[in-house]
Amino acid sequence: MYKKLIAVSLIGIAVVVGAGVITYKYPKVREKITLQGVLKDEFQEFKRARELANNPEKVSMIAVGDIMLSRVVDQKMRTNKNYEYPFLRTAEYLKSADFVFGNLETAITPGRPVVTGEMSFRADPENASVLKKMNFEIISLANNHTPNFGQKGLKDTFESLDKAGVKFAGAGLNKTAAAAPVYIEKNGFKFAFLAYNDLDVVPKSYFAWDTNAGTNPMYEDDMIKAVKDAKQNADFVIVSMHSGIEYKPHPSTRQVNFAHAAIDAGAEIVIGHHPHVIQDVEKYKGKYILYSLGNFVFDQMWSRETREGLTAKIDFMKAGVASINFEPILIEDYSQPRLLEGRDRENILQKTRVNYIDAKTVSWNKIKKEFQEATKTVYSNLVEFSKKNIVPPLDMGNYLSDVVVDSEMIVDSNGDGKDELNMSVWRKGDFGSSKPFWVKENDQSIKNHFFVFGLDENFGPSSVAPLKTSVRPLWQSSNLSRPNCEFTFADLDGDKKQELIVVEGEYGEETLVTADVSSSYAALVCIGDHIAVWRWDEWGFKNLWRSEEGSFKNLKVYNEGGSEAVLAE
Repeated sequence: MYKKLIAVSLIGIAVVVGAGVITYKYPKVREKITLQGVLKDEFQEFKRARELANNPEKVSMIAVGDIMLSRVVDQKMRTNKNYEYPFLRTAEYLKSADFVFGNLETAITPGRPVVTGEMSFRADPENASVLKKMNFEIISLANNHTPNFGQKGLKDTFESLDKAGVKFAGAGLNKTAAAAPVYIEKNGFKFAFLAYNDLDVVPKSYFAWDTNAGTNPMYEDDMIKAVKDAKQNADFVIVSMHSGIEYKPHPSTRQVNFAHAAIDAGAEIVIGHHPHVIQDVEKYKGKYILYSLGNFVFDQMWSRETREGLTAKIDFMKAGVASINFEPILIEDYSQPRLLEGRDRENILQKTRVNYIDAKTVSWNKIKKEFQEATKTVYSNLVEFSKKNIVPPLDMGNYLSDVVVDSEMIVDSNGDGKDELNMSVWRKGDFGSSKPFWVKENDQSIKNHFFVFGLDENFGPSSVAPLKTSVRPLWQSSNLSRPNCEFTFADLDGDKKQELIVVEGEYGEETLVTADVSSSYAALVCIGDHIAVWRWDEWGFKNLWRSEEGSFKNLKVYNEGGSEAVLAE
């Protein structure tokens, strides 16, 4: 860590722009060149690659816990004359993903109402279409309640789900059908689902045989072969297991061994059900295991733990799971899950024990009057991150016609008391339409740049911004020798002025492939190896501090003891 402030110019050469006319410190000499003819196929290909990198093809899936539509839940639906009643508070969330997956702990078959205290669960056939309406495209039937009403109940369940267009895994008319992978295709991605029912939680009569309908038994060797085979026909294999000890907060040895074997065989993620409480989330060999998501719709109101559940919104990209966003729920009125907020939300998230990350932090030492770097373990969901980077509609004119924008933020970056639009962009050539007279050549390579634009006078936090706020260029960098992989602004030293904090790096290339594998692009990328702090100094940004070399990503501003600090993974 550097202990002295380093006054090194952020940009080798920078220009100041006023009212749309480029001027320099030596205004008597001016040289203009046109950009026409500079933009060649090279930049257009680069632009396509960056757009692919910034807007990658992905598919999102929400996974939820145990769903029981019988007993008191059924009574609530009848009382309210609405089969959608259990999902009223979560419908919008469920529909925010491309599809939803859960574990249905109920046979769908006609019959009398099931009363409180009974342990055989049945739901009316109308419930199947409700599941489809709530975005459930696939469910697991590999559990200890789907076979509660025998062969007829199983066949009725299959027929109702088929009619509604809801696919199911882990059960079938015979053992071959029950063990078969079920495929879902979305946005060019193909998913294979395999579901297993633990021998420890159900009688053997609940398993499928050659001529009997039933569920898929949890044999590890069979699962390993099935995962490897399914992997040949799908982008991702998702394994569901109905296993574990009820009401225990941590997985059993059997759960752990089975899940690890699934990942070793090629599964992308393992999702567990049955314990009726939330259990740990494990990251194993770069893949995630959600041992138990707890209840989602259930009437077990007798404890806080059985009322709590976890949902996981999982984003898949071609390379694998890109992100998992956990959203806890609490069941109310014996039937309705609702998404939690605030401290209740965070208390449940801590139970997953997954989102602790080793992060680098940069803050201001008030005693030593210098920036300091530290490594700390942070629970990322509990960090209060800044939301400065909300940018309204802006009229950019032609200022961005020859650039690709990576990221942008509106903040007072130059200390003049007015907000500016700050952008990290990529462009071909150092200076665009003009360059300083002392520069003999305009470097035509594609590099990262930093732009600052002024905003209309009527733009500001105390006024209502018009639908289109126009901008004017204030400052633009030349080619950066070290690109900015990420940037943000924060008042680290508490002087009421914003510092520019960046993850600096080296230029590199990455091959990006479209989801349908029809084409690929060589994208110029930034490989972050330092965190640096800069401040505006009359004509541009100057470096105040730079971290030791490392590997950095996901730069964020958070509150630490009443002061702003920066965190990076």
